[in-house]
Amino acid sequence: MSNFFLYIPQDSTLAERWLSSHRHEPEIETAFFSPDPEERRRLTENFPNIKPLEGPGAASTGTVAVLPVQVDSVPLAFYPETTRPDWTPIYPLVRELWNRGFREFEFYSLAGSKRVTIPYLLDHFVDLHKGKRCFVVGNGPSLNDIDMTLLKDEVTLGSNRCYLGFEKWGYPFNYWGIGDWLQMEEYGTEYEKHIPSEIPKFFSMEYLPLLHFENSCPLNIDNRHVADPRFSASENSIYLGSTVTYLLLQIAAVMGCDPIILVGVDHRFEFKEGVNDSLSPFQVWKIGARRRLFRFIEGTPLHQFLRTYREVKTEMKKEKGETIGQAEFWDSSDPTSPTHFDPRYIAGESKRFSKPAPEISEKQFDCAHLWAEENDRQILNATPGTALESFPKISFEDLF
Repeated sequence: MSNFFLYIPQDSTLAERWLSSHRHEPEIETAFFSPDPEERRRLTENFPNIKPLEGPGAASTGTVAVLPVQVDSVPLAFYPETTRPDWTPIYPLVRELWNRGFREFEFYSLAGSKRVTIPYLLDHFVDLHKGKRCFVVGNGPSLNDIDMTLLKDEVTLGSNRCYLGFEKWGYPFNYWGIGDWLQMEEYGTEYEKHIPSEIPKFFSMEYLPLLHFENSCPLNIDNRHVADPRFSASENSIYLGSTVTYLLLQIAAVMGCDPIILVGVDHRFEFKEGVNDSLSPFQVWKIGARRRLFRFIEGTPLHQFLRTYREVKTEMKKEKGETIGQAEFWDSSDPTSPTHFDPRYIAGESKRFSKPAPEISEKQFDCAHLWAEENDRQILNATPGTALESFPKISFEDLF
């Protein structure tokens, strides 16, 4: 039987519903958001098994933090017919409780209850590798041009399908991350299966309801500045980029790594004519604005109308034989040269990928370089033949 710590928000309606179904629990520790003494008295009279905490409190082993907070349901970015609970607004509360020692959380709402384990938040990694070099490893074909076994005893951060190289190289990376919404929504179960359980895994808090990783580390990601980039080395929040590499650079910065060395970041996209026309800043803004609009009007008649219109428009395109979403994606038939270090990375008729936005990602990498200069840190690029000019280039072999 679990021990419970119940957070009681100012509106205690949901908390009372939860308490009503847990009257059999011998004792439930509680913390009140509302300072109203009359509210406390009423609840303690109605539920004699609750034990209000007067101080900040800390988690005892095995205690589940219950958060009775009604959240919005929002559509997935690429599968709008499917919704998820939006837990991102309560990240500060989760973080506060996590820093008190809680690792088990129960999110309780009128839609039901979901219990998750959060072994890590970014707070855990602050200065964990301070002053030690690390390697942020991209998945470009240039990985085949270097001796990856040399990184076995280094601090390594990888992403997406980097696991395809673990057997060949003889070791897994220390850390793994993902930032692409399409990758999380479409291939989440693949990553759950193949990424070794012991590796800490970084991904956005918004996908915590969908991704079931061991050793997960949900991140508080600000996605408002993709086209106007910012860089963060703070555990409070980091910024979304148009490539997961930008996310990993910020995580490495939080860890205190210095220098941060890029490998496998070829930054070269060779596709059939027309396919590699990258998204403009306006297109990036338009996609983000559409997603924000759908979240804002969720549950309204306008939202239902737009969803119906979108579904009808999609069906009409299918009937005409048109490709759905061709402006945003590419697949294995589009490249004219290798895109990744392993051909299995993109193999499969059903696999699709978000279009690269090199001009925008270059702005983001320039922003990272500026941060490094201003903070007396180094971000270096040791990728053979890289087309990325944002960072000083060094020879991979000269590092060993």
